Amino acid sequence: MTAARILMLAAIAAVLALGSVWQPFDPEAIDIAAALAPPGSRHWLGTDHLGRDILSRILVGGWRTLTVLAAVAALSFALGAVIGTSAALIGGGVAELLMRFAEFLAVLPSLVVALVITAIIGFTPATAGLALAIGHAGPFALMAYGLARRTVAEPYIEAARLLHIGRPRLVLRHILPNCWPTLAAYVAADLGRNVVGYAGLAFLGLGGAISSPDWGSMLYEYRSHLFDAPSLMLWPGAAIAVTATVLNLTLDPTVADTDDTA
Repeated sequence: MTAARILMLAAIAAVLALGSVWQPFDPEAIDIAAALAPPGSRHWLGTDHLGRDILSRILVGGWRTLTVLAAVAALSFALGAVIGTSAALIGGGVAELLMRFAEFLAVLPSLVVALVITAIIGFTPATAGLALAIGHAGPFALMAYGLARRTVAEPYIEAARLLHIGRPRLVLRHILPNCWPTLAAYVAADLGRNVVGYAGLAFLGLGGAISSPDWGSMLYEYRSHLFDAPSLMLWPGAAIAVTATVLNLTLDPTVADTDDTA
């Protein structure tokens, strides 16, 4: 990854994290007298139909998006790595069963998973994050299985087995380090899609309360003002589009290779 891409990634992460420490106004504070105020020196992006500051809500939504992205990346990678490497090491019928399970996770709709999780733990960002992580764990497991099988066939792995090195140490010291670069690149490239995925679940009310400052839930709440105050939908929509685009351009290994070659 070039220095320019690292700086771009650091910048987008810093902007998304800003909402955790600073907002110009309370994002939930209602001021009917200031409803639908245009952008100005007091409210830089204006206010919504309840007089809430749009910039504050966008910043908090960015922080919530960042935490969900981090959770999805960590959980999906952990689940995929465990399933894939375990199947490669064990082999036989157990490996076949684990791979069928991974394929099931890969085709399982995130919406269905989110609905089930919502019924168990309620409407929180964790609902959407866990649903996305479970859905993405399947492809990661299939990729980890292919990479791990190739690594397990190496002579030094057979030598380690002859030395009676336990499976946990074998995975952590020898197999995962060889699989890590490819898996990490795949996880990173998937973050842009997760921005849109989380916004979609939040739009449906599966990321928290529908009035919560999530970009997706803001689009849902402001949809009735599409014609009289279109800027209400412009800002969260732009936040989703810009964040997803920047992450894709920065972390997609195919784009990076093309740029570096040029």
